[in-house]
Amino acid sequence: MGNQYVISAFKHASILIKGVQNLNLTPNLQQIISSGSGAVDPTFVSIGQMQPEITFDATAIKTALAGVGGISGAAMSSDTFYFQRMLAGGKRGGASTNIKVVAVAGIIIPTQIRAAQSREATIGYRAVPVSSNGILAPITMTTLQSLETGQDAANEIYTLGPVTVNGTALPGVDDMTLDFGINLEIIFADGGIYPTFVGIMNRAPFFTVKTFDLDALASWDIDGIVQGATDSTIILQNQVEGGVRGAAPITFSVNAGMAHFENITGAHGQRIGGSARVTPTWDGTADIIAITGIT
Repeated sequence: MGNQYVISAFKHASILIKGVQNLNLTPNLQQIISSGSGAVDPTFVSIGQMQPEITFDATAIKTALAGVGGISGAAMSSDTFYFQRMLAGGKRGGASTNIKVVAVAGIIIPTQIRAAQSREATIGYRAVPVSSNGILAPITMTTLQSLETGQDAANEIYTLGPVTVNGTALPGVDDMTLDFGINLEIIFADGGIYPTFVGIMNRAPFFTVKTFDLDALASWDIDGIVQGATDSTIILQNQVEGGVRGAAPITFSVNAGMAHFENITGAHGQRIGGSARVTPTWDGTADIIAITGIT
């Protein structure tokens, strides 16, 4: 059997993102398949175009948000992903045995943050590489590479914290998702195989939280509430190695928009729960979602 590998860290510029939990690299290859003259089977296949993408989730949320452009992401320049070789009969292969994947240029954007009661939170990213001329591959893969120093450490863990809407606590929350709502414009041109341009077309972020305390949702009425003068906040609490919660949370704040409940559901023999959504809008001055605790 050939060499076997596991996922490893991601590096953007000088920032090493550790705690990668899963990774997917797909070429998104579109084929041209043709048959002629009434034939049953195709007699020709070639590549029409390719739009490679890499997606991954990581636990190092503070490092990622601080180092990879916050809620807008960042331009890539030789960003690097690693696949770590497993050692037959042992653990890991060590130096000069691994695979390095380099995205020459493009964009990397956050997709979601997911957090649940008493579980580690993760942040998801989408990386879209582009070619310099539409012909040269925007991703390179090389074997026999060494890893970054410290890439194995999982020393930055967050979990779900409290939620407020218009300054009032929303109790009973046990699950939260922040969707960054970023839509990309990816452009092919001049007959190129690969895209040569990628940028953010628009962004419409939102939070979804689940709660089993329905009193607050009932007070909103069915049409929800307007985001008032006092910010709505969602907090991620940092975990302390060998202990409980630390004193360095990450806070996401919304000062314009609205909140409403999406559904209230239940079944016989179970508690009734509800899902609430906070939809921010830009006030013309501050960030649509302000983040504190990452610097």
